Amino acid sequence: MKKISAILGTSLLALALAVPAFAAEKPISVYVNGTNLTFPAGAPYLDNNSVLVPFRVVFEKLGMQVLWDAATGTVTGTSDSLTISLKIGSKLATVNGTVKKLTVAPVSSNGTTYIPLRFVAEATGGSAVWNASSRSVQITTAVSTAASDEKAITALINQAIQYYNDEKAVSYYSLMDDADTFTDQVSSLNNYFKNYDIKTTVEALKVLSIQGDEATAYTVEKEVRTGGYYLPDERSEYLYSLVRKNGVWKIYDISVENRTVLLTKEQAMKTVDIVQGHATAIKDNLAKYFQAMSAKNTDAVMALMSTYGEDYDTDTKESLQEFFDQTDLSYTLNNSNIYYYASGEAAIYAETTVKDAQTGESVEQPMLFIFYQTPAGGWTIDDFYYLD
Repeated sequence: MKKISAILGTSLLALALAVPAFAAEKPISVYVNGTNLTFPAGAPYLDNNSVLVPFRVVFEKLGMQVLWDAATGTVTGTSDSLTISLKIGSKLATVNGTVKKLTVAPVSSNGTTYIPLRFVAEATGGSAVWNASSRSVQITTAVSTAASDEKAITALINQAIQYYNDEKAVSYYSLMDDADTFTDQVSSLNNYFKNYDIKTTVEALKVLSIQGDEATAYTVEKEVRTGGYYLPDERSEYLYSLVRKNGVWKIYDISVENRTVLLTKEQAMKTVDIVQGHATAIKDNLAKYFQAMSAKNTDAVMALMSTYGEDYDTDTKESLQEFFDQTDLSYTLNNSNIYYYASGEAAIYAETTVKDAQTGESVEQPMLFIFYQTPAGGWTIDDFYYLD
């Protein structure tokens, strides 16, 4: 331990002694939005291709309050939406609690703590450009661009939805981060467009946060079927994760936070013309499904489901078995009605009672099932939805 302490002490001393070595060179100038900063506590210097500067002037110029913890050698800058912490001698910093790696650790010299300038500039959403010939750093902050970033993100999401509505898969994925890696997804989306016609309307869009080159946005989107195979209308809530690459915002990820099927009981109980034999087969298979679920019979359930290849069926079967292992539920089908029927497909509304054998509790659960007709003429369950 003493040896390690000695090595650390020597390293810090070497860094400290490196500062005045540049005194004979042209001083480094730092500009923030064109304003030349003055550093009363010590001059900026270059180490390992990183410019280090006294922390307080930079943090305050970037609109952050400064906290110095002498006991731990930690400096923290805070604003309404951002907290940055750096520690003397450590190459690990935190930005809003997320650990980030530094190329150069903060250094203490002559009572002044120096921090890597580029890291702080970029962590606050700005950019830092080094000019070797003039030995200067030009920092452009993101404060003045917050409104334009929000506008750009809003436009990006709306453009993505427009491409989706226009069924332009290539254009849609061009808005994604690392767009060239989405070849398979483009093919899958084009196949989806051939089978389904869904139009999406944005009912709400809010940019939740913009931190440097990362942002999140929340949307409420109404998805209405206009043709193609049957899907119920839905209202969905999405969380968009975005990144800025080369000054351009891209969509990094889209996660579904909530979905609500827009089907009223009045709609679900309407009558439709259907071949009697088909109606009987569909209702019989629905009853068998709930019987198999109550019996925890995985094979019987799978026999009633549509198949999409060995890998898909294996994953579905494993998930179903895991569900059976973790629960002890019984199902009673109280009422059902086929409210949609077309060539080779049907949608059926079901009112069920689900009872938990462990607690004795039961709930009334309305559901929606989509059935497809097989080439052999039978009917299998392709998908199902729980209704509120």
